[in-house]
Amino acid sequence: MEQLKSLEELTKMDEKHRLLGAVCGSVPSLEKMHDLLSQEHLNREVPDEVKGQFNVARNMALYSYYFYALAPEVHLKTYTVIEHALKLKAKPENRMMLGKLLRMALQNGWISDAGFRHIENPSPDNEWCRAMLKGIPDLRNSQAHGSSMLVGDCIQHIAVCADFINQLFPEGEST
Repeated sequence: MEQLKSLEELTKMDEKHRLLGAVCGSVPSLEKMHDLLSQEHLNREVPDEVKGQFNVARNMALYSYYFYALAPEVHLKTYTVIEHALKLKAKPENRMMLGKLLRMALQNGWISDAGFRHIENPSPDNEWCRAMLKGIPDLRNSQAHGSSMLVGDCIQHIAVCADFINQLFPEGEST
């Protein structure tokens, strides 16, 4: 059985970040991660239960600086927060799976490519959102059911999660 790490080992950056940085050309800093994650906020109209879980995901992302193995868990958490927000928005009478909730969001105009900050030239046909209809459930399932996929960028997942949820509960719209 692997021994628990000492407090000193737990308070420094996980070595995996340095190793990936050698390949990717960028090693994260705790201060930069904190700054970027602090900028991610949800609209006032977002239900408190969603805000609470989103904050859990942000804190997990920050802690991945110390424990890289949390990165896949952050990704999974963003998918579950999105699914929960979709259920609250849709208020389905019967249980609805994630894929169906995503289709409903796109069909009802709750989400669009233009609502995601990372998309430089949003498609009027919502090509990125259409790809999400399959992508998010597949990624969520791969994380939920076990995966050895190497993941890293928690901050981008948090940003996309915030953009998605803020589109569901836009400023000035009461829930």
